[in-house]
Amino acid sequence: MSDAALTLDVDDVQAVLRGRNPRAPAAEIKTMARIVSIAVDVMSGLPAVSLRGSAREHKLRAALEQVALQFMPTATKRDEPVERTQGSGLGDVLSLSEGRARLAAYAAPKSMEGWAGPVGGASDIEAAFGVKRTTLSTWYKQGAVIGLLRGQRKLAYPLEQFIDGRPLQGIADILSVAPDARSAWLWMRQPHSALDGQTPLAALRAAKQDQVSAIARRDFGRETD
Repeated sequence: MSDAALTLDVDDVQAVLRGRNPRAPAAEIKTMARIVSIAVDVMSGLPAVSLRGSAREHKLRAALEQVALQFMPTATKRDEPVERTQGSGLGDVLSLSEGRARLAAYAAPKSMEGWAGPVGGASDIEAAFGVKRTTLSTWYKQGAVIGLLRGQRKLAYPLEQFIDGRPLQGIADILSVAPDARSAWLWMRQPHSALDGQTPLAALRAAKQDQVSAIARRDFGRETD
């Protein structure tokens, strides 16, 4: 190590740290002193004045600041001017009507078919699967089929929940634990990690009713002891 190399004696550093932190455990003081000494040793290849004599008392802080400055870009050193900048701010405050107009321009409406898949009314279900309106209404009241509100009162039934003219076994179990029909159907159409990426809907079609029901109880927080 050259004469210009940075040196901080562990005992010197330890003495300063002990004076600043008289209640700190001796082991912690010793460890911190070693860390400071090692840090200075790592930087010993940089040109600097000897710091050995300034390790005690308040000069230790100035010595370490001097070490830190040697790592900083030239433009950020104390003797260099600091460039001050200011952002453009948040801009003008919009009126409620203008805010709604801009939001409407960004938010494009999405049809029910866009997230629920193919759906149909009671007449469509009867034409596609031969299910009478009275039977469909009974299934809906029993919670055996999913009906999604379209508008205020009209129901739309996802077509994917029917197989061989009947609702898939297991839908009633999901509806019994889901907060509402919309949440249940969205959950059924999303790939699930517990089903190896398969959707619960596809799993029901593969006769995995018990597995899907157990996962639904867990996901919707309705597990039983």
